[in-house]
Amino acid sequence: MNLYLIDGNSYFYRAFHAIRGLTNSKGFPTNAIYGFTNMIMKIIREKKPDAVAIAFDSPHPTERHRIYEEYKAQRPETPNDLILQIPYIKEIINAFNISSFEMPGYEADDIIGTIAKKAASQGVTVFILSGDKDMMQIVDGGIKIYDPMKDIIIDEKYVIERFGVSPERLPEIMAITGDTVDNIPGVKGIGEKTAKELLSKAGSLDELMDHPEKTTSERLKKMIADNIENIKLSRILATIDTNIPIDISLQDMIIKEPNWPALLPLFTEFEFKSLIKLAPSKGREPRGQYRAITDREDLKRLLGKT
Repeated sequence: MNLYLIDGNSYFYRAFHAIRGLTNSKGFPTNAIYGFTNMIMKIIREKKPDAVAIAFDSPHPTERHRIYEEYKAQRPETPNDLILQIPYIKEIINAFNISSFEMPGYEADDIIGTIAKKAASQGVTVFILSGDKDMMQIVDGGIKIYDPMKDIIIDEKYVIERFGVSPERLPEIMAITGDTVDNIPGVKGIGEKTAKELLSKAGSLDELMDHPEKTTSERLKKMIADNIENIKLSRILATIDTNIPIDISLQDMIIKEPNWPALLPLFTEFEFKSLIKLAPSKGREPRGQYRAITDREDLKRLLGKT
């Protein structure tokens, strides 16, 4: 069995920015709804997963915000045109009979990480749809990353070759480099290549922090020694929580037939003609005039006309 896990926030932002200016005849923005729906349908059509689940960030502050107020603070406000579409995206997900998760105080990454680890422990092969490097930390024998933009599968070998550490140690790299996307501070001026070299020589992040004097470069030695607290904080911020209190049922995540009677009114309202055409003909009202055959004489008259 394979399970595909999708970061809903990442996907609807990507859809919103990929398609510009799409509205229905009433002027309601539909670009994110249309793009998101097509992305999900493409994954199901091309990858043929046995099960799918989508996770969303909570609008409430998380533990990361509590310990570091500047976490993700540099990100721009969500555009109003996107905010208007999010409830309908979730309604469409529900109509597709796809499981979705959102927990107050937790990010989609934590939800995905927890589900992935639980599913993999039961022998499920998990694919996480993401282009974000922070998700690579939960990669293992049963969990892989699928980057839909590059159309590549990221496994343990890929992570080790790129970062020089096993996947679970990726937060050690990010603790040093920081992450501008999430506003994780790290050590300003140290990039991935140098961080990789530092950890290779020290053996671990803890050893590097305990003995920065072992660093051969005086400049790097000072940079590490002066930023110990930032490094500790950044490791916490960069670590995905894979043990959040969430109940999951793999059975509920198995792909099911979409609820077309619920989808069609939405597709009609948003004027998605190409998506309406995908609905099965079964259950639609046939066109033409019909009369019930109720007795033998009716049948004879009908046969007499043929």
